[in-house]
Amino acid sequence: MITLVPVGGLANRMKAIDSAIALARETGTDLRIIWYKDQGLNCRFDELFQQLSVDNNIKLKEASFLDRWIYDRPRKKNFFLPKPFQQLLFNDCIYEADATERMYRGFDFKEWARQKQVYLASCVYFFRSDNKKLFDVFAPIASLQEEINRRSALFNEHTIGIHIRRTDNIASINESPTELFIEEINKEIDRCSDANFYLATDSEEDKKILMTTFGNRIMTSGKPAVRNSVSGMQEALIEMYTLANTTKILGSAKSSYSETAAQLSGIKCVILKR
Repeated sequence: MITLVPVGGLANRMKAIDSAIALARETGTDLRIIWYKDQGLNCRFDELFQQLSVDNNIKLKEASFLDRWIYDRPRKKNFFLPKPFQQLLFNDCIYEADATERMYRGFDFKEWARQKQVYLASCVYFFRSDNKKLFDVFAPIASLQEEINRRSALFNEHTIGIHIRRTDNIASINESPTELFIEEINKEIDRCSDANFYLATDSEEDKKILMTTFGNRIMTSGKPAVRNSVSGMQEALIEMYTLANTTKILGSAKSSYSETAAQLSGIKCVILKR
């Protein structure tokens, strides 16, 4: 069995889950996914997605109180108490920083997972399979899908997605300033006079700037860009899937959200950076 703890925000967790499912299928291994509500994503899985469309040997569960002391990532916050339990329960454990490093080194996750009890905490797409379409196991819950459909119905064949990441992502703030998006939007309008744009952002200031500059060419959510509540995370999911219904995405540097939104439907993602 593989035990996976997906880490980070929405896009990071989707990547980790999707790759773990691909790995479990290719190795014929059971997979247990434990979903934790935390500062990175303060929301239950079933408040975002329908039950995963997967085989019976793959299960996802919400973390219980006991899980927090046995399967959570060992760190200062929990006094590293899960570590001795994990050393007893698993043949090997890989935590998120090491998982990312091994991914870049071309580590053989298939060989590592075969015929063993292993633990993995990850925030990246650490394993890809040619036999699996990216993110095909995920489906938003009905109420969120209805809102995605409502927003997407306003699009035309020239609607372009824009994702501007701000808040705590210093790299995105520094490398993908708002003026780059304004320049690119002007270029797109020059290419096609019918171009319009769906803006997804966690910055109310950027919403105001782009709507003031481009008027009704900009479509965006009227809801506040808050990501630390259930409603905020549901809005983040709605925006991700709405972006996926555009023709291409202009995204922010060092944000997996831009890339994941594009991968959902296989459209182009252009990262704007200095």
